[in-house]
Amino acid sequence: MGLLILFLAVPDAAAQVSKPQRPFSTVVEQWGRAFNAIAQEVGRGGIGPARADALKKSLTKIDTEAEEIRQNARGALDPLGVQLEALGPAPAEGAPPEAPEITEQRTKIAEDIAAYEARIKQADLASTRVKDLTVQINDLTLERSIELLIKVFPLPVAPGTIAKAAPEFFQSLTAMTKAPAEWWRSLAVDEQHRYLSRNALFLLPALVLAWLLRRALSRFFGRDPEIQHPTYMRRLTGAIAEGLAHGIVPSFILAVIVLRASAESSLMSGLFAQMAIAACSVAIMVILAWALPRAVLAPDLPSWRLIPFTAAHARIISRRITYLAAVFAVDIFLVVSARQMDFSDQLTSIYTLILSAMEVFGILLLTQGRLWIWEEEKQDPSAANTDAAAAETGPASRMPRWRFWPTLRWLVGLLALAAVVSAASGYANLSRYVIENLVISGMAIGILFLVRGLIRELIGAALRLRVVQVQLAIPHKTRQRYKFWLRALLDISIKLGGAVILLIVWGVPGEDIYAWSRSVLQEFTIGNVTISPTDIVVAIFIFVAIITATRAAQRALTDHVFPQTNLDVGVQNSLSSGFGYIGLGVAAMLAISAIGLDLSNIALIAGALSVGIGFGLQAIINNFVSGLILLIERPIKVGDWIVVGGYEGMVKQINVRATEIETFQRASIIVPNSELISGAVTNWTHKNRYGRVEIPIGIAYGSDIEQAMAILKTCLRDHDQILPWPEPYALFRRFGDSSLDLEARGFIGNIANRTIVTSDLCLAIDAAFREANIEIPFPQRDLHIRGAEGLDQAQRQRLAAAGSAPKEP
Repeated sequence: MGLLILFLAVPDAAAQVSKPQRPFSTVVEQWGRAFNAIAQEVGRGGIGPARADALKKSLTKIDTEAEEIRQNARGALDPLGVQLEALGPAPAEGAPPEAPEITEQRTKIAEDIAAYEARIKQADLASTRVKDLTVQINDLTLERSIELLIKVFPLPVAPGTIAKAAPEFFQSLTAMTKAPAEWWRSLAVDEQHRYLSRNALFLLPALVLAWLLRRALSRFFGRDPEIQHPTYMRRLTGAIAEGLAHGIVPSFILAVIVLRASAESSLMSGLFAQMAIAACSVAIMVILAWALPRAVLAPDLPSWRLIPFTAAHARIISRRITYLAAVFAVDIFLVVSARQMDFSDQLTSIYTLILSAMEVFGILLLTQGRLWIWEEEKQDPSAANTDAAAAETGPASRMPRWRFWPTLRWLVGLLALAAVVSAASGYANLSRYVIENLVISGMAIGILFLVRGLIRELIGAALRLRVVQVQLAIPHKTRQRYKFWLRALLDISIKLGGAVILLIVWGVPGEDIYAWSRSVLQEFTIGNVTISPTDIVVAIFIFVAIITATRAAQRALTDHVFPQTNLDVGVQNSLSSGFGYIGLGVAAMLAISAIGLDLSNIALIAGALSVGIGFGLQAIINNFVSGLILLIERPIKVGDWIVVGGYEGMVKQINVRATEIETFQRASIIVPNSELISGAVTNWTHKNRYGRVEIPIGIAYGSDIEQAMAILKTCLRDHDQILPWPEPYALFRRFGDSSLDLEARGFIGNIANRTIVTSDLCLAIDAAFREANIEIPFPQRDLHIRGAEGLDQAQRQRLAAAGSAPKEP
């Protein structure tokens, strides 16, 4: 008895461990007493599920406290080690003794280190005992569960079983039929009036409100048959509205009735109360099983389906799901009634076989392969006018993309048949266990499928927001990449969550799943490096968040701050790029710190490898430093017109390693930054965008040179882009081989327009020279051949040698 009292006090003791006034020795002593008490109770056996959960909660509290003590002790050891290292080693034998206060302090630090190391060992020992006792409790729970599952009931088809179960069934049916009247007669007259008035005041407003809510959902968010090709988001919204209007709202009303019936102040009691609660519960199941599949499959509106089944198959699936839910609801109703009325094993065995056969029949109907054939999506917009019949036939059909789908259907079918065989063999609990878990697993998978579709669409909608496209300046390809990885992460999360849910449905304790997850996510050590998956995830989140904030800040500077200044465009680009590099560096350092890596160790490693890296990455480092020089000195800027290495174009972007130049043919040239620093670069727009247009032209010998130069000046002055100052002028350059060479020169405000201005001036000069009869000659050459007679004689000799002499004229 004293041991029991001691053990019952264990949770309170564990809850008080963290109080600082309790010595560590007391904590260890309380742990030991709790472990001994739990071990004795486990050794006696016969632990029920509720008691097993209570014991594991007590052990979890102790394990949590041990982990806290372990972490605190490790945190205290680091500064103590630094202090001991600062004191230096103890004097060697024969060496002069150190000061007494140093010896005393060294001894005190060593004692503290030993005490904290002892705490860590005690905490490790406590965690080990927690694991051992948890395994023993789980083994006992598993053994008890297996005993219940393999409990043998009387054969349901045996004559003796039927003979005993038949009268009991009719007696139970009679009792359930009479239960409402007996309960009503058990109430006093005033209680009957109070019950009627209270429920009337509740039900009437609730029904009116539910009707209004259903109508509003269907009107504003429901499906519109006039919309032939709704988007996936619109279809999803319509499905949610239909599910809420026809399934969730009525179920909510019934759930409130269940809560009112199960409340302590309720007048309902006895068998009728349990029957009413069970009836409302199974009604909720049937309503949801009827409404939600119709909301998803939309049998009457093919274009509004979330899953591309044919219309006929959508109707069949909806009906069969409703049938299976109705049978399953009856099963649950009988199970609840059996607990209240204490059914015999014979009756339990018979109704389990009957309902299991009906449920398995529904499951097998749902696992037929021909039902799960999808229509191919129609890509032709002209298909908008097709009717429901054409949509049913569809262009082509296919099975779902999941490769494991046929295997899963066969596995479900085999389990369902095994459940019927088990029920027929007398294993009623095993049969009910398999069928209930199959049905609940199917419901869970369906809900997860809808949640996955909703979140995937929300991801796409979020990446289409203006703030993402404009404020964050994320290009389309990058957003597509983000959408792919976010959806991939969502799929992984949904699959992991579905696996956890299925494990819980099939009987795996949640505490065990939590322990497995904790063991996977907790830190582990490789050599002297401690790795924590949780810290890695946090580091990735920090890095992405800082990079995203940096991009937003760059966009704000470019759109709002820089336009209010007089800074040059190149300076603005340099400041924006520098801000981005600073953000990248901060994000990298914070991410490394979040992982827990010591930056000083990284610095030592980098220093040791700097020589090799310097030789191996010399070109990259050279380009990196050159990029920084370009951003600081700005010999070229974004938007400049430059000529380098035979390439000519506009500077589009200056990166850390290279600069991107876009030629006038819209080709991108990637030039290493070191070439822009060490080589010669022609920058047409370095200081300003002013430039000179030069048009060389030749006139024929004998033309009036002064008249031609006057015409050139007139053409220059008449062009609207030629600046009046410096004044345009014409030059007589040289006496050419075929012409008198002149040149017209004028300045323009934007050198980028040089080609257009040159073309305009050439056209004007040509027209003016034609009007003034000034000839623009082309190169001429007079060819004089010496010794033509010898050539003619040689030709005659060649032809004679060939046998065909030329005839005399």
